[in-house]
Amino acid sequence: MTSSDRTFVVTGGTSGLGYECARNLALDPSNTVVITGRDAMRTRELAATIGARGMALDLSSRPSVSAFVAELVAADLPPLSGLVCNAGVQFTRRTLTVDGMEATFATNHLGHLGLVNDLLDHLTAPARIIMVSSRTHDPEQFTGMPHPLTATARELAYPPPPTESAQRDARRRYTTSKLANVQTAYQLARELAPRDITVNAFDPGLMPGTGLARDANAVQRLAWRTIARALVVLPGVRTPRGSGADLAWLVAAPDREGITGQYLVGRRPVRSSVASSDEPVQHALYRDSLELLAELDARAES
Repeated sequence: MTSSDRTFVVTGGTSGLGYECARNLALDPSNTVVITGRDAMRTRELAATIGARGMALDLSSRPSVSAFVAELVAADLPPLSGLVCNAGVQFTRRTLTVDGMEATFATNHLGHLGLVNDLLDHLTAPARIIMVSSRTHDPEQFTGMPHPLTATARELAYPPPPTESAQRDARRRYTTSKLANVQTAYQLARELAPRDITVNAFDPGLMPGTGLARDANAVQRLAWRTIARALVVLPGVRTPRGSGADLAWLVAAPDREGITGQYLVGRRPVRSSVASSDEPVQHALYRDSLELLAELDARAES
């Protein structure tokens, strides 16, 4: 082991953006890369193809997050220098976790925030955290997706019955979770600056062919994997390979040392949505989300 050896964790690293990010990081022999996935065997097999380590993680489950952190710490790896919060789900209907929470919010936002908190004492400064978001968080961007909701963390975790179609409601839950990712990145950037841990949000662009359509019907999944890939010729549409390289650069490049609290499209910092920049709202989401996580932990211990 040399003084430059370091470990990076990439959630949702078994396909698409996460896999390409991990593959780029693993090209550097001084990097130890850990990818996560819900299926332990499949994750280990895919990790081996790029010289990474694979560990099971289901972000919708607090016990799974705790088990992952315990496994990571017990592995005695080089210092943990970077965490890429990439894993995400998008459903076509209202879906709940075993705890009764709305699954998109619980996975994309709460799961990653809980993981960050559980790993804070194991990060070695200077360290970096990247929250993968999406331009769908911004109502001013034409994305074809419903605008994010304005609601408290508790209302998002335990929502009332939908008042619109199941598919539109599910899509709105996704854009809302992506807004929460940006808000959380900004709040964490302020919280963790004294610990020399930077936090930034990343927009990879629209990437046809990735796993986000896994919950769609067979025809929609086929179109997403095939026909939709032709969209890469349009502005703002990217490939996982290109965006994965950008994401790896963001979490590892010396040029990014000490830069925090930014929202980046590719490698370019831009202004995020008006709603994402409201500091009191960021703080309220963060505070209330920690309360929800504490409640989940108390249930797991009872």
